[in-house]
This record gives sequence, C-alpha cells and structure tokens, in this order.
Amino acid sequence: MRKAPQNPDEIFEAYVTDWRTTYGHDLEAVILYGSGARGEYVPGKSDLNFLVVLASAAIHSLRQAVPITERWRRARVAVPTVFTRRYIQESLDTFPIEFLNLKRHHRTIFGPELLKDLEIPRGHLRLQLERELKSTLLHLREGLLESGYDREQLRRLFNQTLTPLMNLFNALLFFKNEALPDKQREVFDRIAQIADLDQSCFDGVFRLAEGETRPYRDELWQLADRYMAQIEKLAQFVDKM
Repeated sequence: MRKAPQNPDEIFEAYVTDWRTTYGHDLEAVILYGSGARGEYVPGKSDLNFLVVLASAAIHSLRQAVPITERWRRARVAVPTVFTRRYIQESLDTFPIEFLNLKRHHRTIFGPELLKDLEIPRGHLRLQLERELKSTLLHLREGLLESGYDREQLRRLFNQTLTPLMNLFNALLFFKNEALPDKQREVFDRIAQIADLDQSCFDGVFRLAEGETRPYRDELWQLADRYMAQIEKLAQFVDKM
C-alpha cells in the first residue's frame, strides 16, 4: 500500500494478512479505533489506528513486526498499540478512560470481540478524570507560556486539547449514567449543563478549531483565560463527586 486509502475498509484484509503471516496463531485480534472507527476518517489527513492483540508468548518478539509498521507507514497507518488479553484485564483500573473510549468506538476486523463487554471500574474512573483534567490545565498554562504571542501556535494549542477533553467528557457522562452523544459539540454542551460551565466559551473554541473564526492574538489570550477557568471549575466539580 503506497498511499492512504479512501476508506479504511480497503486495507483491512491486507493489513491482517501481514500480521497473520508474521505471527500465525499467536495473532488473536486486530481492532480499528480512533477516527476510522468513529466514522470521522478523512483520507490523506487522518491516521488509521489499530490495536493488535497477541498471545503472551509472542509479545516478546515485537522485532518481527517492524517490517509491518514500516510497510504501512505511507498509507498513514500509525504504529499499532499491541496488547495481550491479560494486559487488557489487568489495566482496566489503571487506564479506565482509555479503555472506555476503546469500548465505545472500535471495529474488530479480525478475531473475537474483546472490548464490547469490558467492565470499567467507576471509582478508578473518577480518580483518573480528576487527574487528567488537572493535567490538561497544567498543559494549557505551559503551552500558553511557550506559545507567547505566536498566533498560529496559540490556535494549535486549542486544537490539541479538543480530542483529549472529548474523551474526558465522555468518561464523565458515563460516570454520571448520562447518554453519550456522538457529536463533539453535543458532548461539550451537555457537560456545560451538568457542571454549570460557560457554554459560549466552548463554542468559541470549536469555531476556532473549525476555522469559522480568525481571532486576533489578544482575543486568543482572552479565550484561553476563559477556557482554563472552565477546565479548572470542572476539575473542582469532579473532585467533589
């Protein structure tokens, strides 16, 4: 494969064949996640993300998979995440948000369905939510200082936070037994309602990310101040749950 496919389905058979040829029966599952699984894949712009599940005996021979990752790089296939079944089960308490996201948005293209019925531990989920929100706040503060007055860097900084926050907000809705909307803006709107946040602030960030607005540098800093205030308020909300 020399270029990115127009549709992720185009590469499934060949990609799985490469892994099966290399690992035989030690290959247990190949799972698509990320934008391709969410129906948001954009040819030539989006990467394709795969989760590969190997038998425990094969996880120590990853050197054999290097030619596969090199071969598919031009097709915008990211280096896969490689797990064993045991690692998945023993890591649900460590990475509950990540596994919740995988559970919600994935397509199993080879092997048994391993993610659909995962039980996400709620107590660990709340703790990771608080930690990740506070880490996002620190990341934004550091990013603003690093970006300084560079307008384009400031804009990229906002864009980089949307997907991680989307995952956190989905996890918070799951924790509170709320329905999980499919569209990003609906997720942000619902979180604003639940935690009494400034919805217009999130609207401003989305318009910026989608190219609907081109604010000046001072306006970007003002939006950043409001954005950080909302994330800090949400972290405090989660802390009290």
